[in-house]
Amino acid sequence: MDNLGVLHKATVDLLCAAIADYGLKRPTEVNDSIIDANNKHGSDLEIQKRSLRPLADESFKSMMEVFRQEDEVVKLGCLDAVTDVEEVQSLRECLKRVRVLKENHDKCIQMLNALLSNYELITERTSSLHDACDRMMANQTELAAGSEELHAALHYYTQYDRIIKYLGSQKISVTGQVFTQILSTIVECLTFLHQHPGHKDAAAYIEKYEYCLSRAIAVIRVNVMADLEASIQAVRDHQCQLQLEDYANPYADDDTFALLYGVFAVRAGAVKTAIGVAESHFKGVTEFESMVADCYQTYFSIRNQLLSPAIEKTIDRLLSQHKNSSCALTRSGCTFLLRLCDDEYRLFNQFFITEGVSSSSLSASPVFRTKEFGQSSAAFTSSAMSSFDEFIESICRMFYDVLRPIIIHNTHLETLSELCNILKIEMIEERCGLMMSLISDKLKDSNVSNEENGPVTCISPSFNPRNGFIRVMSELVGDIAERIVHRTAIYCESDIANYHPSEGDLAYPEKLIMIKNIENETSASNKDEKSSNGKPIPSTSAVDLHCLWYPTVRRTVVCLSKLYKCVDHGVFQSLARDLLSTCCESLERASDQIKTRNRENQTRDQRALDGELFVIKHLLILREQTSPYRIIPASCLHCGHLNGEPVVQRDYSFDLSKIKASATNLFSDRQRWFELNSNNAFLEFLLQVPISVSEHSGDSRRIIDIHLKKHCNILIKAAAGMVVSELSGFMDKVEQLSNASEFNVRDSEITKCESMNNYVSQAYRRLVKFWPEILSTFNMYIGVRDTEEVLLQPVRRRIVEEFSRCCKFVEKNFDDEERQIAGVPSTEQVWLVLTA
Repeated sequence: MDNLGVLHKATVDLLCAAIADYGLKRPTEVNDSIIDANNKHGSDLEIQKRSLRPLADESFKSMMEVFRQEDEVVKLGCLDAVTDVEEVQSLRECLKRVRVLKENHDKCIQMLNALLSNYELITERTSSLHDACDRMMANQTELAAGSEELHAALHYYTQYDRIIKYLGSQKISVTGQVFTQILSTIVECLTFLHQHPGHKDAAAYIEKYEYCLSRAIAVIRVNVMADLEASIQAVRDHQCQLQLEDYANPYADDDTFALLYGVFAVRAGAVKTAIGVAESHFKGVTEFESMVADCYQTYFSIRNQLLSPAIEKTIDRLLSQHKNSSCALTRSGCTFLLRLCDDEYRLFNQFFITEGVSSSSLSASPVFRTKEFGQSSAAFTSSAMSSFDEFIESICRMFYDVLRPIIIHNTHLETLSELCNILKIEMIEERCGLMMSLISDKLKDSNVSNEENGPVTCISPSFNPRNGFIRVMSELVGDIAERIVHRTAIYCESDIANYHPSEGDLAYPEKLIMIKNIENETSASNKDEKSSNGKPIPSTSAVDLHCLWYPTVRRTVVCLSKLYKCVDHGVFQSLARDLLSTCCESLERASDQIKTRNRENQTRDQRALDGELFVIKHLLILREQTSPYRIIPASCLHCGHLNGEPVVQRDYSFDLSKIKASATNLFSDRQRWFELNSNNAFLEFLLQVPISVSEHSGDSRRIIDIHLKKHCNILIKAAAGMVVSELSGFMDKVEQLSNASEFNVRDSEITKCESMNNYVSQAYRRLVKFWPEILSTFNMYIGVRDTEEVLLQPVRRRIVEEFSRCCKFVEKNFDDEERQIAGVPSTEQVWLVLTA
């Protein structure tokens, strides 16, 4: 019993421990399968399985231990002996319960397995159903998208009926929102159809929508034309009301100006809006550009009808006011035309030029611009500019037709040059150039604003509303230039080539002496004034005074100054060459007359010196005054003249003397006619170069330099001849005798030392006497120390060379005693006198 009690106690303890958490956790294999099944649904079940497994194992071990012990007790028969014990009864009941529990456990396992199989079957069917639903939803979405695409594509085909019905109505407002939407619809439909040419009816509907486009442009054209006609009718109605029959100057009468620019511009907003709407949708389309060109033509025709009477009467009034001054007439007429150009441009801008249209709207222009419709986007701009320029040109042509006969019959070169300066400098370069600079500044400002607000388009960044005026006036400048060339040739012949100088023109050096004396007196008085005031007074050399210039020189310089800005550079160079050549010839004739003038106390050599210095001085004046005209203008540099080199004019001369010589030889030497060698006369005549062509290049400076070089050589010879002319002739004779084979210096009187002394002494005395006079004469004519030295240096060398010839002859042929008798000064002594 003790053992049984111990066993019973142990069994009870084991049962208590085993059933402590009965019903909460199952330590059976079924629990493991359930946990494995639930493992598929998430990490939480896995964690729960891991936490229950140790407890289940421990409970199972405990129950197995109880079962084993009870089984041993039963086998030993211990329970049969103690049937009446209460604990045994309890144990038996517990055993029954355990068996019942085991049966229930087995049933639960079966039920769970059945549930698991059913769960797997339902899960598989649910997944299949879900996949089928997804496929059905995808098919439904695809069908819906296809339906939408078909509906969207069908929209571009169904709009034709609505558009053509609207365009066929009588009352259409081209500035209204509905018409703008219609244009946008046409653009969208054509764009879509051109992007999808594979559609069955795409080509047919493209033709239909292009017809709608033509109808829309025609509607815009009709409305614009109606607005323009309404504008001119409004002006005429107001004219009738105000009874304005004479509006000679539209700028003097405020009512007339208001009519021509205020009343006429009432419908400008509607026209501009209509053109802008059409441009934003159809820019680059040929029909649109044709429509705009028609609008331009109608507009400018109307403006021409309104302005022509006013312009004609204004020109007549200007003719009556300035009938004695063609320059004043030209200036007033051009000013009137320039103001008219600006006013017309502002009015044109109110009607047509679509400034401020965003580039995004222009980019919405259809991509259906095929070859038949596609044009450059610049065509609209160029059409506007060319139409406006032609209109302005036609207006300016009225003034041109009046002014040209006046210019053609003008015989005054000064007036013609002044007219050319007014048109070319004042009007075209200054006033029209100022307009271009203002346009450039405005363009820069607009570019700055565009960077902030987005890009905009305007008619043209380089458009000048005065281009038409510039063309007509440039043509008039060309007419004036032709007239100037003609009158210059006549002026050169009559006033320069055929100029007959008066006695006062040839009074040299009397004029210079008189002016020099006046200059000395003036300088003396200026010294006194300077000493009293302490301020130097500038003075001008007498020889540089404009009044002392020879008349032909003065006329040539003045004529060149007027021609330089009037004619092209190449034409100017040709005219300058003719003028300077003629002027140089007139100076040479005047120099010859100065040399032949009879004047007391003046030798022939002195008159020759005066004549050559007169020519050289005026040639230097010509070279100095014409130096600015040898610079190539910037406009000519773009025409092919590079590096600022002067334009060289080339003349060609033809020499026919060889033909004459060959013909003479042919008939004079008939014996060589039939020779069978290179000496045949016929061969010589045939192979001889018939014409010899010589090329002579020269510009204005070269002409002056040629004459200057020529007269400088004459001057050197004349100035040196005043001193050593007799000595030079003597030395020529002596050297000629000394070249003889049997020459003896003592056999001839002319070669003796006494003769040498006479000529040398005479030359030295003339040197001492005339050299200061020569210096004074050079200073009186030239007046520039550096130039005087350039001219005097060859004279000094010429004089020294003659004395040097004497020295060499004496050293070679005389002994010491004869040298002393000859008394030839050394070159150092001569240089000392010349440089003193």
